[in-house]
Amino acid sequence: MRPVIVGLMAAVALVVAACGGDTTSDRALADVLGIPKDRDEVVTPEVLVPAGQEFVAGAPIRIPLGLLRKDGTHFKPDSEQIDVYLASSNLSIPIGPFPATYVPIEAPGVELAPEDIQGIWVAQVTVDVPGSYFIAATYTLDGARSSASGGIVLTDAPTTPPIGAKAPPSQSPTIESVDGDVSRLTTANPPDRTLLEHSIADSITAGTPFVVAFATPLYCTSRLCGPTVKIVEEVQRRLADTPMRFIHVEIFADNDPAKGPNAWVREWGLPSEPWVFVVGADGTVRAKFEGAVGVDELELAARAAVS
Repeated sequence: MRPVIVGLMAAVALVVAACGGDTTSDRALADVLGIPKDRDEVVTPEVLVPAGQEFVAGAPIRIPLGLLRKDGTHFKPDSEQIDVYLASSNLSIPIGPFPATYVPIEAPGVELAPEDIQGIWVAQVTVDVPGSYFIAATYTLDGARSSASGGIVLTDAPTTPPIGAKAPPSQSPTIESVDGDVSRLTTANPPDRTLLEHSIADSITAGTPFVVAFATPLYCTSRLCGPTVKIVEEVQRRLADTPMRFIHVEIFADNDPAKGPNAWVREWGLPSEPWVFVVGADGTVRAKFEGAVGVDELELAARAAVS
């Protein structure tokens, strides 16, 4: 599995192909960002990093974003919203703006180091044409206008089950299937046994809605897996009075990164970790989140799947 956030930082200086979609301005991206127009590449004071790898053109997509200084440290602008744009070059007319709202990564039990991402900005974006793009944002930082940029690739088809499709009936392991040896099921410490009681396949057969988190708290390269599992635990508590099941599935075969992704990760076509899917009682995918998800964001999607 590749890192979710750090793995895309090499795309910051990407020279990209032509893009498509609606625009809201006839100004070049450089003018929107307030940067010089002496090159095609986008060079901004800070770095904008998509927290994921699966972004599909032609339909509304959720893009979680991290903001970094060029030394790799994280920061938060003055407001809870930033404006996001996509463009083929510094000199082309961008698509946007798309508002991105701050979503904190917090829940009971979530422990984040100062160097960890404390939250993400989530934008809902629609771009018609697949390809490689610059992605950029404007905001106010310490009272002054500033901008960040990076690279993003929009594909023509998802690798994971799309929203509205049937969820793969994976025979994911449970406490019963491993004779109670919880260490074979999770790298979380301490483990939440309530996330290990049901398999994906059994939930689909039972006609029961479920949330499944694919994450490895111990080995996650993006450092988002542990917080994601804790966020799922919190949403489980909030939906305790509903039939929604909650399932945690690890990423690596035998919980060993050297052995590569396990069978269930391959069946779901996951290109990164972590991932969270919300599946309805009819077995169809109702929502999915790559990279990071907030408690309120996941709760809203889960409640919609049981209503």
